[in-house]
Amino acid sequence: MLEPARYDAWYETPRGSWIGKTESNLLLKMLQPKPDSTLLDVGCGTGYFSEYFANTPLDVVGLDNDSKSLLFAKNKRPFITYIRGSADKLPFVENSFDYVSAVTSLCFIKDLQMALSEMWRVSKTGVILGLLNVNSLLYHQKYSSGGYTGARWDNPQQVRIWLQGLLPLPHDLKISTAVFFPGGGLFSRCIEKMVPNNLLWGGFLVVYALKTPG
Repeated sequence: MLEPARYDAWYETPRGSWIGKTESNLLLKMLQPKPDSTLLDVGCGTGYFSEYFANTPLDVVGLDNDSKSLLFAKNKRPFITYIRGSADKLPFVENSFDYVSAVTSLCFIKDLQMALSEMWRVSKTGVILGLLNVNSLLYHQKYSSGGYTGARWDNPQQVRIWLQGLLPLPHDLKISTAVFFPGGGLFSRCIEKMVPNNLLWGGFLVVYALKTPG
């Protein structure tokens, strides 16, 4: 696991900044949050994606079980509320938040089904996930290296199986991907603008399960 400062600094590099913005834009495009809504960001880490959510009308709470990451997040992004807690036992009652997110954090959780059930339990409207797509160029380039070491790579078919274990069953399911050519250079950026997100070959897999009609 990377140190929080090193992890966060990667998003300030040219490639990291492009990937981070591309992923964040897709998350927000999929979520389309309603004004005055609340969001719990599970596995928020340094708060990088929490900040993107907080720049919308959302009232954001970040949750993580790593004290170093939370301390970094509180110092760099103090305008967000942070709570220490575990994804598989969220310290909230049912329907506490309008939305619940987990951006690549579930890729490092062993009991994924329990964590997903907990996120579903505390959400009113739905759960949005940012995952690593095994059917991608990113997988072939970065599997088990750097910050991806130890991460689980998923595919849409696996995700659909997970969601079948939720009660109540999702009312609707939306799936998109981004970061098709992860090099981050001019070619990558130009191609990214032309490839539709409904092609499921991008390295960043976004799944939005709606609990109620959207």
